[in-house]
Amino acid sequence: MKLLMFCLMPFLFASQAWAHINIEQITGNTMGTTYTIQLRLQDTPATKQEIKALVEQELESVNASLSVYRKDSEISEFNLNDTGRAIAVSERLWDVLQVSKRVSRQTYGALDVTLGPVIEFWGFGVKPRALQGKDRGQLELARSKTGMDGFTLDSQAVTKVIRGLEINPSAVAKGYGVDRVAEVLDGAGVVNYLVEIGGEVRTRGVGVRGRDWRVAVTRPQKFSLEIQELINLKGISMATSGNYVNYIRSDDRRLSHIIDPETGIPVENSVLSATVLHPRCAVADGFATAMMVLSVERSMQVADELGLAVMLIEQTSSGLKTHFSDAIFPYLINGE
Repeated sequence: MKLLMFCLMPFLFASQAWAHINIEQITGNTMGTTYTIQLRLQDTPATKQEIKALVEQELESVNASLSVYRKDSEISEFNLNDTGRAIAVSERLWDVLQVSKRVSRQTYGALDVTLGPVIEFWGFGVKPRALQGKDRGQLELARSKTGMDGFTLDSQAVTKVIRGLEINPSAVAKGYGVDRVAEVLDGAGVVNYLVEIGGEVRTRGVGVRGRDWRVAVTRPQKFSLEIQELINLKGISMATSGNYVNYIRSDDRRLSHIIDPETGIPVENSVLSATVLHPRCAVADGFATAMMVLSVERSMQVADELGLAVMLIEQTSSGLKTHFSDAIFPYLINGE
């Protein structure tokens, strides 16, 4: 599935005062979406062009490892390998799989990056969409090739336990890309920045007028720019996942791109969007996707157990209802 569709696009605040404190902006395309970097260049001897070159190089490396849309990527080659032997993988793929395993355990299996065959069945993957003629038997065949226990990790090598298993790291990849770009900026000596890829965000230092970075989560409606909640980000990442942008209609039903690992069927619950804050954007990304699968009550239980800053927007019979975990209140602009 295209990475852009996993998350809301935050509205990044601009100001006429930016020019006076020399906040620069770098933009480009990656992972089927766009990226934006806002940064203060006075802190580093590197030029804007040099930093962009370093960022583009790192993003190319991430795509070469994680993109299921590239036949020559590391993950595509792994998916085609059914030898059953341990396969040495890059640091990037290893990191993403470790994060995925951990978040999956912490969310009772709600995050499952092995759903590649099921994602293809529903038409949200790489192949052209074709739901006609498909039946429950074909879905169960696809499901038989999935499961987070279907691969093991050991000494930076991955072993398939289930033949035909395919990993699709899209639920974590954009957030991971944000983390890698942030590491590039750190290495270049940049101490004030905001990195955003397709709506996933990581910050360091301060932004306009020396204030903490402020990001808005938009109302969970397609093409909406109406602000639902303002988030104050200081040295932390934010990821938001929603089910109202990337979906298909079949037999008068709206099928979300987010698949419930327990059933293999697109999720049908009241949660419209999930926003998670965490120091690592890849982790926030994984939790945000998982919380689109879990019920509101289960998600809040996970948030309380782990001390996660979480905001859920739910569709109820009386309209939208917003749920907050205790840990997110310090980050809300109004503190309420």
